[in-house]
Amino acid sequence: MTKAAGPTVGIVANPLAGKDLRRLTSGATPVSDAVKIGAIRRAVVGAFEGGAERVLVSGDRARLGDRALAGFDPSGPVEVLEPHGWHTGRDSQLAAARFCELGVGAVIALGGDGTQRDVAKGWRNVPLVPLAVGTNNVFPSQLDATVAGFAAGAVVSGLGVAAEVAAQAKIIDITMESSGGSDIALVDVCLVRGAFVGARAVWESASVSEIVAAIAEPASVGLSAIAAAVAPVGRHEAGGVHVRLGCASRSVQHGRHIRAAVMPGSYSDISIEHCEKLRFDQLVTLRGPGVLTLDGEREIVLARGERAEVTVNSNGPQVIDVGAAVAAAQRRRYPVGPAVASG
Repeated sequence: MTKAAGPTVGIVANPLAGKDLRRLTSGATPVSDAVKIGAIRRAVVGAFEGGAERVLVSGDRARLGDRALAGFDPSGPVEVLEPHGWHTGRDSQLAAARFCELGVGAVIALGGDGTQRDVAKGWRNVPLVPLAVGTNNVFPSQLDATVAGFAAGAVVSGLGVAAEVAAQAKIIDITMESSGGSDIALVDVCLVRGAFVGARAVWESASVSEIVAAIAEPASVGLSAIAAAVAPVGRHEAGGVHVRLGCASRSVQHGRHIRAAVMPGSYSDISIEHCEKLRFDQLVTLRGPGVLTLDGEREIVLARGERAEVTVNSNGPQVIDVGAAVAAAQRRRYPVGPAVASG
């Protein structure tokens, strides 16, 4: 596939989003492939309506893109990338990197916090429309894919100028002191007790010992909701927050006790021993043993004595404000003329 010719929108659809173990242990409803296929179709319609001349869709083993195009007659060319075959978040990461290489102007990502993180791993400053289709949906927005597609199409066509309708999101950088390896998160990094990854999703708040959050908003559900209860930090607010948890069974004199919605349909008792607002680039060291979760999923095992250095930074994805992009496009398409006298 050659570099994109003309305004092009990319769509990443994660077939695993909204299907992890938390769907079995909480009140959340699994998100079916049919829901994602419908969202892809609506996003394609919106993208062409917004001015895109071409749409690329990520490939995967579930063939979401191919199934979305079956019996569907879009108003412009739509291509599905060759799947990488991992059937993990790496597929979304590689698709985003490929979109960058091909000159895609905006990406719509269908998934939860984990999917958005995978996209940002593949393309750190991606011009992104994040759509909530996962279990934890702190970073992405609950919007219909039709208008999300329109907003992306408007940005790539110039009807909605990216500099006017997009804002750079925060990002959390993680560096392993011993190996020098690195990773990222968009919402939170947590140190949980244990020594294995296993089922990647975290659903027991009692296992969490520390949280570093870039976004800790009171209306969120997930581990960042713990931080939001004691030191809220908005997604557009500078810096982040560091929270150290205690044992919920200890006396209240040893800490501050709260309840937070750590999963859909579930509140948990939490003991807070320490919380601190963080500046951009302020270093937090998380020490093993334990497992680091990135945006709610276990990723990195820390042996005893191993340390990870964590900072909240300002140079994450360029998140497109859908409402602002649609409004800008409509103003350019339908400029307001002189008032028409009535009567």
